[in-house]
Amino acid sequence: MRPLLLCLLFCAAPAFCQTKTEKRLTGLEKRVTKVEKRLVRLETGGAAAAALAAPAASQRLPANPIGVVFLKKKQVVGQEKLGIKLFLEFENTTNRKFFAFNGTLVFKDENGAVIWSRPYGHSDPLGAGERVEVSMGLLSDQAREYLRFVRAKTVHVSLEKQEVYGVE
Repeated sequence: MRPLLLCLLFCAAPAFCQTKTEKRLTGLEKRVTKVEKRLVRLETGGAAAAALAAPAASQRLPANPIGVVFLKKKQVVGQEKLGIKLFLEFENTTNRKFFAFNGTLVFKDENGAVIWSRPYGHSDPLGAGERVEVSMGLLSDQAREYLRFVRAKTVHVSLEKQEVYGVE
């Protein structure tokens, strides 16, 4: 029994005989080895790497980050020309702030036939989830489009080929 006690005492003696600096160094070495093991697991593509990669995929922008809704149309009669004033609402459907966006506005009637399409650019900031109301006009100079709008009972609009400009 006594030799066993002496053996245990000699094995445990280095731990008791360490100075404060030596204890801190051994603790630091243990922490460094743990970090190295975690790094190796991340580099080899363990489950933790997949968990870290998932948020990066969710930060990508959707195909159409700006939604658009047709609010109403209003007949405008001037001294020399007729026209239609269109009221639209754009909405940022992401959680990012955009400083500008552009694309092609496509107006369709209730049957899905294209009434009018035109390029559109918006250069005012649009915060996350914010909405902005915009109006634009169509004069009777464009007779076909004007008459299509007059005949259409319901109008649907979409912003296609969107490009958004924000801080990455």
